[in-house]
Parts: sequence; structure tokens; C-alpha cells
Amino acid sequence: MTGKASVRDVAQAAGVSVGSVSRVLNGNGYASQELRSRVLAAVKALDYEPSFAARHLRTGRSRTVGYLTTDISNPLLAAHFSEVEQHMHAAGYSMLIGTTRNQHHRDRLLVELFETRRLEGIIASLSMESSDPAEDLFAKADLPIVIMDRETASPRDCVLIDHRTGLSLAVRYLKQLGHRRIAFFGPKESIRPGREKLLGYQEGLAEAGLAFDPALVCTLPSMDSSRAAMKQMLALKQPPTAVIALGTRLLSGALYEARKAGLEVPHDLSVIALGTPETLELMYPPPTMLRFNTALSAETAANLMLDRLEGHYAGEARRVVIPMDLMLGESCAPVRPGR
Repeated sequence: MTGKASVRDVAQAAGVSVGSVSRVLNGNGYASQELRSRVLAAVKALDYEPSFAARHLRTGRSRTVGYLTTDISNPLLAAHFSEVEQHMHAAGYSMLIGTTRNQHHRDRLLVELFETRRLEGIIASLSMESSDPAEDLFAKADLPIVIMDRETASPRDCVLIDHRTGLSLAVRYLKQLGHRRIAFFGPKESIRPGREKLLGYQEGLAEAGLAFDPALVCTLPSMDSSRAAMKQMLALKQPPTAVIALGTRLLSGALYEARKAGLEVPHDLSVIALGTPETLELMYPPPTMLRFNTALSAETAANLMLDRLEGHYAGEARRVVIPMDLMLGESCAPVRPGR
């Protein structure tokens, strides 16, 4: 097919009526799961792009969902947004993105902006957390909310990552290679990922029979560099022989100082990173990583949102936990004798 696909093209490809396509894409009236799947498959195959402006004028709905994230320059977060946007677009929704730069006041500003723009839902990864219901930014929101990997004072649909199990697995793997001095670089404990990662690290040490040493722990905002902390660790009487670095800048800063000190990965220093094969493809040697399943996390977030938007679910808040697994690469090796 040449030229831009029309709604009639989608209907023909799916073997349904134009009205059925309209029901699926506009969320008006009943559409079975089988019908919805056929229409969305045709939309994807034809690369059909609905006219959001025309639909807004006709229905009074924006068909737009907000996506709030902390740092879109982070390759992992950018990949997640891209996956979510694909799912939402296939269902006939556009997305408006806002980044907080880890500044709490921008959380509030962007939520207010999304609400004034008549967005129909918000998928949010806030820069801060609070157990005080009075601090709930969505307390008065009359639209579906999906929270990404954060704890909130009030129950919300949320998608959480099992950082704790992943970190424990990483520590135990390094212990099997003979490492006893394992450094941890992670985000601040003010948000759930930081707390869960540190707990997993501590639990992994305990399970491996290793002592917890605060001198081997560095927690920083995700946009800060770990260079100074790594330099201090390498100056210790017993420096680390392995590093778990859970952030793009945390990883790059640690590796910079290690290489500056003349250490080679994995001969002198074993490294475990956080990411996906795509976000870490430039690292050499190919890293052993705690894999963040962006595809599953994004699909889950989009489905939770679409269930609410299209009237398929109106019940209590749902909580979905996404597992994290360890993918072996070439950045870890047995500890050298005498270290």
C-alpha cells in the first residue's frame, strides 16, 4: 500500500466494519477482546495514524495521556517511554511527556499542567515520595493514574520492579566468583528503587555470609556522578574487587575512576550494571547486567491505563511486580588470588 492508510483500510485489513474500528479506537461502545486485538493488529501493520485533532473536535475528548518521568535523557527511561507510547498509540491515544529533572516542585507543576490540558490519564514516575496523604499530588485528580515504581500515600494502580530480588541475586553471583569486597552504587533511598536496591544488596551480603561495610556504599541522585565516591573506595586499605552500579552516570563515573587508576574490567574489577542490552550496547566488555524488562513494564503500564480509559476495569487499585533477572556478560571474573 502506498500513501497514508485510512480507517477504511484498517477495517478491510481487520475484516470488520468501519464502525467497529471506530468503537475500538474511540473507546465508544462495546468491543470484544478478539475484535480489539484484530483492529489493533491492523493498525500496527498499516502504520495507521488517527487524526487526534479531528477526533477531539468530534468527541470532546483529548485522547491524550501524560507521561511524567524524572530524566528523559536517561537511556533506560527514554526506552521505557518509547515502549509505552507505542502501546498507547496503537490504541488510538497520543502522549504528552514531562520531565521533572528530579526536582519535587516540577512534579506538582507538571501534574497541574497535565490536568489543565484535559489529559485523560497520567503515567507517573515522581521525583519524590511521601507517606502523608496531604502531600498526594493526585488526591483531587479525577482521571486514571498509573504510578511507576513509587510508593504513594493513597492506593493507585502501580507497576513495581523487584529490585530487591535482583540485587540479592547479583551479590550472590559475585560471591560465587570469590568476591568479598563488593561496592554498591545506587540512587537515594528517598524513592522506592533506592530503598529496595539497598535492601537487596544488604540481604545478598547476609545470605552470602559477607559483612556490610558502609565504606563500600554510595547512594546519589541519579543525575550525579560517582567519580569522587569511587576514588575514595579505591584508596581504601581493602578496595572493592567488584562493583554493582545501578545508573548510567553512577556506572560511568565508577568506570572512569577505575580505568584512571589502571584497573581493567574484568581482570582487576568485576562490574554488574543495570539496564538492557540496547542501553548498554556500547560498554566493553559486554556487561553482566541486572536486566530491566522495559517491554513488560511498559506493556503492563499501558494495559492498566487502557483498562481504566476504555471502561474495562473500575475496581480497586492494582499492584503489578515485574521481575528483574541477571544476564551474564563478560564484565565479571573470579577474584584474583591475594585480593
